[in-house]
Amino acid sequence: MSSKDKMKEMREKSKNRRMEKAEEFSDKLQEKLGDKLKVVAVWGSVPKAEHGVESDIDTLVILDDTKLRQDVPKDARKKIRQKVNEAAKETDDRITLQYFPFLTEFWDSLRKGEPLAIEAVRNGEPVYDTGIFMPAKRLLQRGKIKATRESVKKRLKMAAAGYKKAEKNMKQSIPHKIEQVMANAGQAPIMLVGKNPPPKEKVPETLEEMFVEKEMLEEKYVGIAQELYDFGNKGEKNSQEVTGEEVEEQDDFVRRMHKLVSQLGSKKKVKGIVGDYKKFLKANVAALKAQDVEPPEDRDELPETVEENLDVGEDHVEMFDRWEEVIEKVKEKDMEEVNEKELYELKQDTKEFVSQVGSDIKEMREEEEAEEMTPEMDTSAVAEAANTEQMVPNLEEKAEQEVEEDEDEEK
Repeated sequence: MSSKDKMKEMREKSKNRRMEKAEEFSDKLQEKLGDKLKVVAVWGSVPKAEHGVESDIDTLVILDDTKLRQDVPKDARKKIRQKVNEAAKETDDRITLQYFPFLTEFWDSLRKGEPLAIEAVRNGEPVYDTGIFMPAKRLLQRGKIKATRESVKKRLKMAAAGYKKAEKNMKQSIPHKIEQVMANAGQAPIMLVGKNPPPKEKVPETLEEMFVEKEMLEEKYVGIAQELYDFGNKGEKNSQEVTGEEVEEQDDFVRRMHKLVSQLGSKKKVKGIVGDYKKFLKANVAALKAQDVEPPEDRDELPETVEENLDVGEDHVEMFDRWEEVIEKVKEKDMEEVNEKELYELKQDTKEFVSQVGSDIKEMREEEEAEEMTPEMDTSAVAEAANTEQMVPNLEEKAEQEVEEDEDEEK
């Protein structure tokens, strides 16, 4: 056995030992949480048997929150996470909770194509699954999760594979393959923006309508797409006329579609980040106004004003700095430096804060409306109406009057 094979065998055994620890961890969680536990999976380097001696056992834990009408409160989330971490430490110090979504959050993240959820499902291996993780994994592998980059990547991979086959079979089935490569590559950016992939004959005009008219794609690529489609019909009939020119055009077209997909993905991600940042700022301003505090005109002064006037902790004030770091990287177009895990946690914290502010303001408005509906009353008039001397007759005077009336009758 070669040294390479021995190393592979050792890592496989090490992987199995770590997976057994993860199973033990899931057993403890079942004892603590019962039927609330839905998934325990290991992801990262361990399932791929690429881990080192010091590598952690990265885990994904999903708990059921479907009985709640609203998101799990922040305090409850912290307590539950603490229980999960305690079970991890009791089992093995190497077990780390890298991704801890509740069930509705997990499906929502997967639906939106959140990188952290996609990565966990793509590379993860479940040790406890109630029928949630593996269906999600299979959908992801088959490219059937709509509006995610997985389906887009699948199309681009098909295009690349088709291109290689076209080179290999240049004088045989190349015309049809080139036509199909054009369709797969052209459909990828169309799918990324949420549209259903058009038939191959409609790809050129759809690209023009969606991207050329918005100055996101050069018009020449619409022409190349049309030429490649036309070549599919012409080339199959006259294969002797096939040259390498079409292959070069196809290569250029596929590369441009790759670039377009990257541009669209970055644009979509940036838009989402900026939108969440604005929500965070607006929620802080709304919270200040609800306390009759005038927000500062200078945005740089907002963190200090919030700290002085709102009942928030240091974690919330630090969110301003965390957001500034992300936005600065966005401005510098340095998206690769944005930590996906930290960004996900920041977005979750922002979502919880915005939701809490909305609930608080709604409650205050309901109290104000209740006060406005209460009729105004003159308290002195009420007191006068309640005067016992007016409400209860003087019994002594009434008795004397009755005696006098009896005496008059006797006379």
